[in-house]
Amino acid sequence: MKKIVIILLLIAWALPARLDAQPHYAQVLKDVEANNPVLLAAHKRAEAEQTAAHVGALLPNPEVEAAYYWGDPSSIGVRWDLGVSQSFEMPSVLVRRARLRNLQEQAADLGYQVIRNATLLEAQLTCADLIYYRALGMIYSRRCEAAIRIAELYQRRYAAGDCSILDYNRAQMNLADVQNRAVEINLQGDHAVHDLQRIVGIASYPFHQSAYDDVVVESSFEDWYEQMEMKNPSLRLLDNQAEASRNQLQLSRAQWLPEMSVGYASENIVGETFRGVKVGLTLPLWSQQRAVKASRLAEAAATEELASLRVEWFSRLQCMFHRHEALIRNVRNLKEAFQRCNSIDLLDKALDAGEISLEQYLLEADYYYSIEMQIWDTAHELEQLHLQLYSITL
Repeated sequence: MKKIVIILLLIAWALPARLDAQPHYAQVLKDVEANNPVLLAAHKRAEAEQTAAHVGALLPNPEVEAAYYWGDPSSIGVRWDLGVSQSFEMPSVLVRRARLRNLQEQAADLGYQVIRNATLLEAQLTCADLIYYRALGMIYSRRCEAAIRIAELYQRRYAAGDCSILDYNRAQMNLADVQNRAVEINLQGDHAVHDLQRIVGIASYPFHQSAYDDVVVESSFEDWYEQMEMKNPSLRLLDNQAEASRNQLQLSRAQWLPEMSVGYASENIVGETFRGVKVGLTLPLWSQQRAVKASRLAEAAATEELASLRVEWFSRLQCMFHRHEALIRNVRNLKEAFQRCNSIDLLDKALDAGEISLEQYLLEADYYYSIEMQIWDTAHELEQLHLQLYSITL
């Protein structure tokens, strides 16, 4: 009974891949964007940061001054003054501030894109794992069926005195080993199912795809990399930070220029009134000390960080790209060889007819199953590599 339950569990877990309509990763990604709580929170945070970038006005607030004086002795009357003024930074300072605000707004959006790409890539990799474990589940369901049939066959032979106790024990141990591995694969598949539900943000999320999409070899790494570099949100974010550092340096230099203020002034004394324009000048003698040096160091650090990441990213992607090409060829060659040379059915017939020993059968069958699993191992690695290479295009 235990053997039958294990078989039914494996088949029940793998069958939906063949019976239902199969949504592709694109639908999963849409559901992740619509429901993933981390992504939703990151989107709101980005909107808040974009709004905060424009909270402060480009011009300082106007100043209004009023004063009332009474004379002593009282016979000299009273006096009251009124002044309204507006400070103005130099045009070059205003331009730099406006550019920094725009760069801060872009940085908030790029920061969200980095989180979004990482979340969508995690969802895709989990889908790839699900397909992989589903395929292994089907392989082990067949192995369990074969192991049960062999164990029952040698149980009958041993009862009839047609085989030794060693062959009988070997058949039973083979069944126990295959069932144990099948349960482990089933548990790993269930874990991937829960992971996908967590990422999507939907309980009991249905995913029934059972095969990987075809991938192609790009013609040239250099041409492919040029397109990918322009789309990489991490590089674009660092480039944004480097540009912001350059603008901050230029702003710090421009802030050494005096700040002017222009306004209206009124002085009223008993029987006399004075009105006119007042002009002020603020000299940044103390507030800007070391500001230019700090901005210059920050700009140099951001530039070096961007250059370092470009080199690292180019080298890593180049290795991944060539590995991707090799895996495509490996998967194709393995599939063709397996389809040509798979003799598992002939082995079953030979064992039933007594033409080969149980030891020979298990050795040969294990070889064929290992090749089939190797095909899926290689296809799984290829799918993961492909998803990582193209994750920045999501």
